[in-house]
Amino acid sequence: MQTMDRRMFIKGGIGAAAGTALLGMAGCAPSATASGKLADTANDELPADLKESDFDFSIVEREPITEFAAEETYDIVVVGAGCAGVPAVLTAVEEGAKVACLQKEAVVSANGNGCSFVAKEHSTPAGIKRWRSDWARLNDWRINNDLFDYYVEYAEEAVPWVISQGRSVGIEPIEFLTDSSIRYDDGSVVAVCDATQASNQDLMTALAQKAADGGATFYYETPCVQLVQEEDGTITGAIGKQKDGTYVKLTATKGVVLAAGDYMNNESMVDRNMRDASMFPLCLINHTGDGHILGILAGGRMAPLGHARQIHTNYIGPFMFYPFLALDVNGKRFCNETVPMSSLNISMSATYKPEDRGIHYRIFDSKTEGAVEGIPGVPPVALVGEGSAWMDPETVVSGNTLEELCEAAGIPVQEGVASIERYNELCAKGTDDDFGVAGSDMAAIDTPPFFCIKGDVGISGINAGIMVDNRYRVTDGEGNPIPGLYAAGIQAGNPCGGINWNMPGGFSNAHIFTAGRYTVIHALTGDMTPSNPASFDSIADSFIGEDGGYAWDSPACATAISVW
Repeated sequence: MQTMDRRMFIKGGIGAAAGTALLGMAGCAPSATASGKLADTANDELPADLKESDFDFSIVEREPITEFAAEETYDIVVVGAGCAGVPAVLTAVEEGAKVACLQKEAVVSANGNGCSFVAKEHSTPAGIKRWRSDWARLNDWRINNDLFDYYVEYAEEAVPWVISQGRSVGIEPIEFLTDSSIRYDDGSVVAVCDATQASNQDLMTALAQKAADGGATFYYETPCVQLVQEEDGTITGAIGKQKDGTYVKLTATKGVVLAAGDYMNNESMVDRNMRDASMFPLCLINHTGDGHILGILAGGRMAPLGHARQIHTNYIGPFMFYPFLALDVNGKRFCNETVPMSSLNISMSATYKPEDRGIHYRIFDSKTEGAVEGIPGVPPVALVGEGSAWMDPETVVSGNTLEELCEAAGIPVQEGVASIERYNELCAKGTDDDFGVAGSDMAAIDTPPFFCIKGDVGISGINAGIMVDNRYRVTDGEGNPIPGLYAAGIQAGNPCGGINWNMPGGFSNAHIFTAGRYTVIHALTGDMTPSNPASFDSIADSFIGEDGGYAWDSPACATAISVW
């Protein structure tokens, strides 16, 4: 076995998503590397953003790897095949590049279903900037303007491209909306388009197969465990560990894109970065911050706190906008119910324990819509049950008495009934002496049958990763890009910067799609222009509403943002 010179191997892991066509390496004879020199990262002092305990939960390997079952060369190597990695791979195929993807899982792993973009031709510059400022205000002005602007500039092409690619394999979004658009009081406009898929998992699986059919190579169950880095800092490849324990070295002539998901399953990283959310259940598995570690060992830096978390309830759609009475797992009222859904976890965190599993209850009755000013009643049958996109039927229970309701929901009966009766007293009084909800936002629970949403919350994403510049190139401690290394998706940068993910609806998936696509375009061309661009115009008809137009042209267009 020969030693290597002029190279150092940077160890890291990849964890998230998958691809479509596994390249089997069985039967390939192990080969020693060519001449080279290994940096002794096993003994080097760790960067400030890492701790030894991080590696207890990660697939990162600290010892230099010098023998490989195979060595291959590609233009682009992508680490992870989820909502960023799959668009990255498919873009590379479309651009005529040779591309491979190292995937930790045995299958594609993608999350969510909604995405959005700004139709700039129908917006005004002032409207877009005011809209950005509205979201910045919600996050204590901590959003990353460069990454927000990247979404505005490039998602208008990337999202229609993803939709068009999905249509090419028989997958059609289930909903198109423009009602998140805003017409401000000064006449400025931001035209926002939202598209919802039935499942990003199904979409990305199909697009990964399309990429494989076009020549992409996916290495399933082959996590990236190290990066290859030249002495001048340039990243030139990635090393994957195959299921049989052998290693494959992939040289990347144009760039490596890290798209490996978040770190919610790395207890060490969560403990120091997000301890105040440790009492909530985790919605995903195998998200162990491997890509973060890989990027930091290459010279990158972790985004500063806060790391915006998505801790959402199991009731979405219209239900999340109503200030229904909220009871905790013990049947006690615990918050001002006008808190947005995405921030409900903050109200819960002071008293909830891990064993409570985020369980809570939202109570309302059967008043007809419009019966109480400020809090329209919700016809339950219209929003739950068969054919509903909003709620599983078993999530909502009912009872003809308060006692029956609590029994059906699993609420401690005595405590639950007492809390509801206290709430009704405050409604009759017209003021909330307990939590300060405006009287106009309260409605007595007095008209049977009574209904309860059996709620829970869980961490579905930690939106912070390694720092990137305005092209999603990973940057070092001085803010300089590390040549050859990009990051995309939830592990890239810190676009929000707040405690909670208070960002436009659909921004999360859209900025992930967009960065996945455009990091590859930039790596291949040094520019931001795809060879076969999509556009809003190519799918514009899908967004036309029942009135024959778009919400931004309607007199009823919203005049302020809506916060989840």
